[in-house]
Amino acid sequence: MYQKFMLKSAIVTLFALASLHLTACGDNPMDVENEKQPTVSFKIDAMLDSLAEERANIDNYTCYQETKLFVKDSKKRCDNFLNLFGKGSDTDTVLDVKTIIKMVKDEDNYDNKGRFIGKNNDPKINYLLMNKMLGITLTSYKQTVKSISEDEDIGDPEIRFLVKSYINLEPSEYDPYSAIALDTLDVKEWKGKKKVAVQLPRGIDAIEICPILRDKNEHDDYYDDEDLLDQSLCVSVKNLGWVAENSEKSVTSEGEKAKITWSWFIYQAD
Repeated sequence: MYQKFMLKSAIVTLFALASLHLTACGDNPMDVENEKQPTVSFKIDAMLDSLAEERANIDNYTCYQETKLFVKDSKKRCDNFLNLFGKGSDTDTVLDVKTIIKMVKDEDNYDNKGRFIGKNNDPKINYLLMNKMLGITLTSYKQTVKSISEDEDIGDPEIRFLVKSYINLEPSEYDPYSAIALDTLDVKEWKGKKKVAVQLPRGIDAIEICPILRDKNEHDDYYDDEDLLDQSLCVSVKNLGWVAENSEKSVTSEGEKAKITWSWFIYQAD
């Protein structure tokens, strides 16, 4: 009789404990959901951070793919070079990815940390290793037709120099530079010295210097320099890394309407 009583008491106790457990799980679904929520939220945040990082590293991925067959430590070199010369770096001039890839492949002249280890006169270094300046001096202008304007016998000449930059014979990502050397009214002939300068970014290997003549009475600001460009007057300078500094070159440009004389040279930027 005592054993039956004890068995019934045990069954009642187990039933009560089971009911208590079911009540805890069934009556408080929000507590369970709240326990799960931080874990789910953490996973979503981690996925978003990972996606943002992948987008930010697209230049790294491009560099890896372009150099992995040519360079042993391509990943390390790409990371180091992009940190030094890529977007977000602390340098004055950020290089485009195409130039950086070229430098990563050039193990003879750059170590894994992106430091230049070659010689300044190495013929392989045909591009600018650092920013330099291009100086241009206009020395004369002479109108060679009856008028450079449709409305006046004596024109209002404005002479600009458009400078385009190239990498491996292809236009670089840098916009052309435009500098005004002469801005005057009612002039058929002029002599003197007008100096202008533009900065050339490192990494480029060629430029074109193009004199452009416009008449201010006829060609307002809506005319783009390219619209008035006479490509035959452009002076091409290749292998910029080899060009001697402070070596001035004289040029005579004879267009359809005028003859101008000018000179150019490259020098060290401050």
